[in-house]
Amino acid sequence: MARRLPSLNALKAFEAAARNESFTDAAGELFVTHAAVSRHIRELEEYLGTELFTRTGRGVELTDAGRIFGQRLTPLFDQLADAAREAAAVGATRTLKVSVEPAIASRWLVGRIGKFSDLHPDIELSIDASNRLVDFHVDDYDLGIRYGRGPWEDVEMFKLSDVVIFPVCAPKLLSGAENLQPAQLDDFTLLHENRKEYWADWLKEAGVKAEMDWRGTVFQNHLAIEAAEAGQGFALGDQILCTDSLVEGWLTRPFSIDMKDHGSYWIVRKKGSKEQATARAFREWLMGEMVETNRRFQLIKAKDQKPVAKSAPAA
Repeated sequence: MARRLPSLNALKAFEAAARNESFTDAAGELFVTHAAVSRHIRELEEYLGTELFTRTGRGVELTDAGRIFGQRLTPLFDQLADAAREAAAVGATRTLKVSVEPAIASRWLVGRIGKFSDLHPDIELSIDASNRLVDFHVDDYDLGIRYGRGPWEDVEMFKLSDVVIFPVCAPKLLSGAENLQPAQLDDFTLLHENRKEYWADWLKEAGVKAEMDWRGTVFQNHLAIEAAEAGQGFALGDQILCTDSLVEGWLTRPFSIDMKDHGSYWIVRKKGSKEQATARAFREWLMGEMVETNRRFQLIKAKDQKPVAKSAPAA
């Protein structure tokens, strides 16, 4: 007997929206537009003959029918994903070669690889940490994880996360300076990356107009953050590279001012190539981990809002 089922795309869109209680988050998770999620859910509501969400000025809320349906669907999708992984695991191990920018490789990705391996024991990851932009026409790589503004030539790009920048330091540096203000940073050691002007940009964002002493050690990649963990001074980090250390207490945010960065984190592959099942599995897992890291960072911000007095504008 043939099963009468709604559209699978509509079910996927609803399940993601119900689980996240947000059309926007569901769109990001599924790599589709907000409008596409909304359209799929309207299609499903018409099919079922009942409303699943109530649209409000602030977003959407699940109806009773939507909540019950979502609670039933999520375990079914989990079981379907498990069945697909088990089927894929039968047979030869598949290799996925990924080029990764060194900072994100060491400070974020390496500690999470075990999760991916547990979910996909049939996929053997080969990770190469390098600042060199991979040429997919020449180099034998399936994917790349990059930081920057883009666009890059000859690649398909999928944004993983926007970036905000903020100062970090070891908690011990704030001993006796709990009410530290940005204008007082000229009394401390500022740890620099290759572009020293990052500090000038952030201080401007904080309302500080001051001549700073830019002398000091210049670090490549993520080493300034590691120097900050060692208590050597104040560094600038972002929420992807620093959230784990903030949670563990190795770093703290002395100020609550974030500066929107022009760059973002991206996953890329050869332009015009078909996304293989291994690459899709890694991309979807990576996106989920980025979403979780951003969620944890928002929790940190909510718990640790520090009032900052901006400097008065010059007369």
